[in-house]
Amino acid sequence: MGDPSKLALYSTVLNILVAASKGVLAYLSGSSALLADAIHGVSDTFASLLVLVGIWFSQRKSEGFPWGLYKVENFVALVSALLIFFAGYEIAQHALKTEAWEVKHFFPSFLVLSGMIGVIFLFSRYEARKARILNSPSLRADASHWYSDIASTSIVLLALLGSWAGHPVIDRLGALVMVAFIGKAGWDILKDSMRTLLDASVAPETLQQIRNAVLRFDQVREIQSLQARNSGRFIFVHAKLVFATKKFFQAHQLSEEIERAVRQEIPLVERMIIHYEPPKKDFTIQAIPVEADRKRLSEHFGEAPYFCLVRTRTPGDDVLDVEFLPNPYLNEEKAKGIKVSEWLIEGGVDRVYTRKPFEGKGPSYVFSSAEVEVRLTHARAIEEVIPELPITRVHL
Repeated sequence: MGDPSKLALYSTVLNILVAASKGVLAYLSGSSALLADAIHGVSDTFASLLVLVGIWFSQRKSEGFPWGLYKVENFVALVSALLIFFAGYEIAQHALKTEAWEVKHFFPSFLVLSGMIGVIFLFSRYEARKARILNSPSLRADASHWYSDIASTSIVLLALLGSWAGHPVIDRLGALVMVAFIGKAGWDILKDSMRTLLDASVAPETLQQIRNAVLRFDQVREIQSLQARNSGRFIFVHAKLVFATKKFFQAHQLSEEIERAVRQEIPLVERMIIHYEPPKKDFTIQAIPVEADRKRLSEHFGEAPYFCLVRTRTPGDDVLDVEFLPNPYLNEEKAKGIKVSEWLIEGGVDRVYTRKPFEGKGPSYVFSSAEVEVRLTHARAIEEVIPELPITRVHL
């Protein structure tokens, strides 16, 4: 996406050239306002150096700062905002108090300052556009700082014209307008920097973009919470989601796909933490392997002719429904236990009973990854497992 430090370096070099040029013109023209503007240019140079240093620090990696040093950019933007306020005060003070002077080298000074304004305007527009693309708060602040330099240089031009035409009051009227624009720019930067430093949420439209990207996945049943904050030019996201799967591997894979989709939608997302959980139910489904008579428990889980599915109320164990399902993998030659386990999980089973332990066998890993409870029982009949089983309500 580009390196903001290069742009900050160009801005610093341009500031040095502008300040030096204004100093030379102030000496040649004898303009005190231009001299004040040259001094203001020195503060601009200092601000650009701050931006450059801030971006450099924000890109450093440190074990002591596991979340990065990205907020250094926001701190630098805060300092830049204060410098913008100071520049506005400085411009107002000098423009309102400067006395008329005898103009020397008017036309060369006027042409150089006009050309300088054009160059600064083009660069500030370019920097502002790059700052939006890179989402860099310090570059946005620096671009706004260039606008204050345009304002101060324009006031100097008005002062030159006013003195040359015999109306020095013109620069004072222009000062009031320019200072208002400078104050607005400084306030916007100050407000955005403080919001980020205090971990305020990202803009509502950005949060909605993230929400829309997450909801494109059919297996996302619910967004319980979604939070996002800026840190420098990057975004950190924390989401708590409900997935329509109980398999750990599938849930983990889905969370990675969601993160990729969000980053594709918003490339400046640096990190996305997703906490996921299966959908909550007000009932529990229990599976019991039974023989062909549908009463005795089967000794072999994968070879059980039928499975008795008992739905009980949660909380509590009141039986709501009972159903017997034939084993669809009874005639399979291999991996019966694993296939049956996956089939039961797809049916939403929460608890499984077995007469023989699964340790080291396929069903153990399948049920464990899906967080399905496995209970070992020595019962021989269904009524021994669930005494409250209402046989009259059994669906065959």
